[in-house]
Amino acid sequence: MGQRLRWNRLAQYIGNMRLQTKMVVSYILIILIPILIFSSYMSNNFYNNTIHDTIQSNQYLLDVEYNKITNNIDLMERTAQLMLLDNKVLDYLVLKQEMDTLSLMDFSRNVLPDLVRLQFNNPNIAHIRMYFNNPYTKELWPIFLDEKRIANVPWMQELKERNGMELWEFDTEDRNVMSLPTSESFQKEKSKVSLLRQISYGTDKQAGIVQIDMYLDDFFSRVEHDEQDRQSKLLLLDRKSQFFYHDQTSFVANIPLDDLEQRIKSAAATDGSHFEITYNGVPYIMIFKKIDLLDAFIISAVSLEEPLQAIRDTVQNLILVSVVLIVILSLITYLLSRIIFKRLRMLQNAMNRVRNGDLQVNIDVSGGGEVGEIALHFKMLMKKINSLIVDAVNKQAAAKEAELNAMKNQIDSHFMYNTLENLKMLAEVEGQYVLSDALTSLGRMMRYNLQWTSNYVRLRDEVHHIQNYIAIMNIRYDDRISLQLFVPQVYMEHEILKMSLQPVVENAIKHGLYTNERGEELPLVLSIRVHEANDHMLIEMMDNGKGMDAEGVNRINYMIRLNDADFRQVQGAVKSGEEKGNGIGLRNVNQRVKMNYGNDYGIQVQSVEGQYTTVSIKLPTLLFSKGDAGHAETSDRG
Repeated sequence: MGQRLRWNRLAQYIGNMRLQTKMVVSYILIILIPILIFSSYMSNNFYNNTIHDTIQSNQYLLDVEYNKITNNIDLMERTAQLMLLDNKVLDYLVLKQEMDTLSLMDFSRNVLPDLVRLQFNNPNIAHIRMYFNNPYTKELWPIFLDEKRIANVPWMQELKERNGMELWEFDTEDRNVMSLPTSESFQKEKSKVSLLRQISYGTDKQAGIVQIDMYLDDFFSRVEHDEQDRQSKLLLLDRKSQFFYHDQTSFVANIPLDDLEQRIKSAAATDGSHFEITYNGVPYIMIFKKIDLLDAFIISAVSLEEPLQAIRDTVQNLILVSVVLIVILSLITYLLSRIIFKRLRMLQNAMNRVRNGDLQVNIDVSGGGEVGEIALHFKMLMKKINSLIVDAVNKQAAAKEAELNAMKNQIDSHFMYNTLENLKMLAEVEGQYVLSDALTSLGRMMRYNLQWTSNYVRLRDEVHHIQNYIAIMNIRYDDRISLQLFVPQVYMEHEILKMSLQPVVENAIKHGLYTNERGEELPLVLSIRVHEANDHMLIEMMDNGKGMDAEGVNRINYMIRLNDADFRQVQGAVKSGEEKGNGIGLRNVNQRVKMNYGNDYGIQVQSVEGQYTTVSIKLPTLLFSKGDAGHAETSDRG
């Protein structure tokens, strides 16, 4: 009963509130509640994205590090193999008697330097050593050393038990085997990894031990930014449950490594690659990868403390800013509500007049604010509508005029075709068959040029157009021009830009025909070849004309690829009549190809002076679509 009474009082209080107050309260609730929900959603979304991005980026870096370690393993194994390929080295380890002085000096001068160079040629290799247990073999620094120097190393017994199998050993100290074992200076704190392998040669199954060392800083040394260095660290866990890492940063030092080792092995047993864990209230992501050959794990330990704190700060700031903005906006809304309602009614009346057909309405609403801005846009909208109506009327009139012009052009074209047909028949009656053939070719060229309904035609159509063009040019040049086609029928139906071959042929005739030193007018043979290469179609147009030198070829190819501004500048710098060919026609073809098919396509010119000139057009391999209304179709019917 008391609860219902409180609800009734609340409803009565809300009902007695002024309209402006109700609007402000509703405004706050409508905006604040979604903001709180959105903030919660975004916080969860930010967290999931942060975890996902962190795993992805560190997994990638871990894979890069794994590849580097694999490469270093291969390097160390190849180095060990190269050392054991030289029989002179192996013979030296199993001497049956002491070498004379000259032989020892010869070995030191010729064989030992090769092994030393093997180390210096691989700067990541720290040490290359071969240990022997032979009284006749002498120590040769820094490669050949007596096994007594490593008699007390912990890995010796394990290496012997492997019966010739290689052993990978991690060590936190780089032992100076050149010093006496009792010296205190025989160690320095620098972690390393060693490849150890027993040497067997001939009947001697324990001829010695080869050791290849690499410092861990070189073996794995991920390059990190400062921000990443604070949040992530690379660790190495060897088979002896020993951790290696560059430096104990604060967050790594706070991780209990024993527990981390158990979790990594447990996750690896289930084919996992990462897991989340919390130590002392700090969340971490552990991403790991096993190096099977070393029986070790590389781990990327990533602290989420800073990213998660940044997410919390962002969400809190978002809520705080939203609340402040809501308060400010509510106050402004409350103060301007009366003016807004009045001006909105005026704007509504104007819109009703427009709906009833009054497009010349004048909106008497001015000032700033949202309503004033809406009124301004409404005025501009009405102005635009009236302008579009005028434009539509004008365009309709222009369309009618264009239709009439098109009909006139069609009449003119038919008049030209009929006139050419009459001239052709007259020439045949008079026995002027050359003139008749020329008129036929001219009529086909005119029909091909005027029927421009699309930029695309079949290759067959363009080839027919070239044949007509050459037939007309042969009248001028006394049949000095011949055309050879090496175009398989399968390519005849492929798509090509209309009028893209004629500029090339025209250029070949213009610059290819020439007279030799004896005054003989040499014939010009044009050949067109088409073939596919690497998923594109290549059209090669070759002539046996006078060709160009290397400088001319480079200039033409340069002019073809210039932009419009540079091309105009180059043209302006050359006086009229002095240029031996400015490549305008080829450049236009190249630009059309690139505009229609992309920058991967275009033309290329090759030439040898006095021999040939070849223009190659690279196009995509596309079949011409006969049903496409946007493609032009031509006909050779006279």
